[in-house]
Amino acid sequence: METYEFSFGFELGCLHVAPVHVRIEQLPPVIAAHRHSNVSYEIHYTQSGQGDVTIDGKTRGVGPDTLYVTGPGIEHAQRSDPHTPIIEYCLYLNCELSPRAGEDPFYRFAQTHFWMGEDGGRVYPLLEKLIGEGRHPQPGAREMAEALLRQIIVLLMRMYRQEAGQAPVRARVPALTRAGLMPIIEDAFFYRHRTLTLSDLASLLNLSQRQTQRLLRDNFGKTFSQKLTDARMAAASQLLTGTGLSVTEIAERSGYSSIEHFSAAFHRQMGCSPRAYRKRQRE
Repeated sequence: METYEFSFGFELGCLHVAPVHVRIEQLPPVIAAHRHSNVSYEIHYTQSGQGDVTIDGKTRGVGPDTLYVTGPGIEHAQRSDPHTPIIEYCLYLNCELSPRAGEDPFYRFAQTHFWMGEDGGRVYPLLEKLIGEGRHPQPGAREMAEALLRQIIVLLMRMYRQEAGQAPVRARVPALTRAGLMPIIEDAFFYRHRTLTLSDLASLLNLSQRQTQRLLRDNFGKTFSQKLTDARMAAASQLLTGTGLSVTEIAERSGYSSIEHFSAAFHRQMGCSPRAYRKRQRE
């Protein structure tokens, strides 16, 4: 037997999940009938071997790739063929529902006290990785284990829904958070500095121009014009030191309509002319 015990919990939708352990073992010939507590679930996966499981008095065959879940109040007993004993992964979880269960899709996971089917390579690789996290502990093991456990519960919830013939639920796409807007802003200045306008950026962010200016001040400490100049000067500096392009060509590629305008802006920003900058960088 090999066991990886957990010492953390997490929230997943309407569930508070307190994982207990995951183990892989060769089952004895007989495991007597027993029931879980009113918050406990076991996920069983047969890696190899033959046997059966009796659920509330009904016996079902078990073989390689069998996946079944026993939840609160479900009496179950297991038998393993002595000649081809079952090698089983078993994940034990405690799951409590929060008061906001309602239409939460994870409510189905909590309310499904028995399910049985073929895994088809979905849950088994995650169970194997969980055991691996316990076998070879590394930094971030707790975070990795939680991520794997979350995936297992999500997969089971989807299997339950699919078997029940329910149409897939289209997730509501949330509005972008402020953090989610940052990559859009940075990419816009990085890739579009040559022609970017405040109106263009506001449209990309789905904000007004005033809101966009406020967002730039709050997160970068600069106005749109200041940030655009920074982006253009950064591009010009790279072109001056990394290419043989003329200053006129670099001015055009950096978004300036004339070499005079470019040279004046460059001098204000960098403290020297473009040609002097190129010469200094090459010395």
